[in-house]
Order: sequence, then C-alpha cells, then structure tokens
Amino acid sequence: MNLSIIKKELRENFYAMKGNLWLIIIAIIFSIMSYSFVSVKELSLLAQTEVIVTMGKLVIGLALLITIVLAAVTFSNEKEESTLESLMLTPVPKMQVAFAKLIGVLLMGISVFAIAIPYISTLSYGTGLIARAVIFIVVIGSIVAFSYANISITLSILLGSSKNSIITSIIFFILTGLPSLLSTSIKKAGFGAVIEKISPLSNTFNLMKAVIIEKQGFAGMTKFIIPILIFAVLSYMFLIYGTKKIAFKGGE
Repeated sequence: MNLSIIKKELRENFYAMKGNLWLIIIAIIFSIMSYSFVSVKELSLLAQTEVIVTMGKLVIGLALLITIVLAAVTFSNEKEESTLESLMLTPVPKMQVAFAKLIGVLLMGISVFAIAIPYISTLSYGTGLIARAVIFIVVIGSIVAFSYANISITLSILLGSSKNSIITSIIFFILTGLPSLLSTSIKKAGFGAVIEKISPLSNTFNLMKAVIIEKQGFAGMTKFIIPILIFAVLSYMFLIYGTKKIAFKGGE
C-alpha cells in the first residue's frame, strides 16, 4: 500500500473545495430529512423502524453516489491531465496504485457514514436498535461502497475518459438499484425477480429490512449477505483485470 498516493487522493477529495462542499450539502440533506420525519405529518406517522430504514437507504445511496463519481475519475483524470505517466513511473506496482486510490475514495464514502451516525442514532433513540443500525450502515455500507468503487475505478481505466466513466458508472448504479423502484408484483416474477436476487443494492436494502424491521437471525440474512459478498469479490477481480490494462499515453 502506497501512503503517498493515499494522501494525494485524500488531499484532492477532502481538502479540495468540492469535497468540503459535498460533505456540507450531505449534512444539510440529513438535517432536512431528520427534521421532516418529526415535523411532516405523513412522515411522522411512519413506524420508527421504517424511519430508520428510509434514512439508512438515503445514507447508503448518497455515500455510493459520491464514491462512484470520485472513483470514476481516479485514472481517467490523471490521463486527461497527462500525469498518469509520472504516476506509473514510480517504483510501485500498478495494483498498489489502484488499491491506494481505492482507499482514498472509500474514505470519502465512509466519511458520509460518519456524518450520518448522529442522525441515525437520534432517529433510533428508544428502539434499542442504535448499535444495530449504525453497525449495519458502516459495515455493510462500506462493503457495498468497496464493490461499486472497484467497478468505477476499472471503468476509469478502461474508458480513459472521465465523462464516459462517470456516465457509465451511474448507469450501472441505476440499473442495479432498479429493483428498489419496481412494484412488489413486478419484483416477484420474470426479469424483475432476477434483478432483485442479484442486485447488490437491492440485497443491501432487503438485508437492512431484515436487520432493522424483521430482526431476523443470521440464518435468515444469508440469502441477502451472500450476493453482496459475491459482488464484492467479482468487482475486485474486475479491478485486478483493469489494472493490467493501464497504459501510458499513446499506448506505450
């Protein structure tokens, strides 16, 4: 692991104006949503566990979106700014460079989870689910963020264009999140049922319901956990494949 590259990514992600602005906007969104759950009549009628799950979906969704966008420009941005050659000339294996960039991106996503902890804790107060909700969002959320970051970084390498890699990554994110937008009847049959079973995002949200609302045991959760872990492994294998395709400008 190359700490200098990780520090470089952190400087670009956290200390740049865009990074700070994103985190401030996210904190504002969380504040508005938390206030809405208390003050808006329709939302205040929701069961407290439903509120926790809804807020959890928002937290994970925003964290993934930021992670995906940042990951999608990791290598393509270096290529467009003609800094990829100097980066790859350092005596560090390509996989270590990619992994360092992955860590830098993931820390940004994890920071979103950290910002969400006080809001989740407040909304969970009195349910006895604070620890369960926080651990779920941080642990499972980080695994899913890791998976999507792998995909986006690889697309950044293969496509070589920040614009194309961002668009492709977001399209992939929307497609895998499609089951969340489908009606229950559609998700139970045909193509909808297939996507529902393999979608990492859908399995994450279903697992959240199993943990927070249904309070299932580990055995009942495995049907959701296994697809999430399989996706994480496959996405990392995709990243390994992508690092082998890193090339200098002009294909050298």
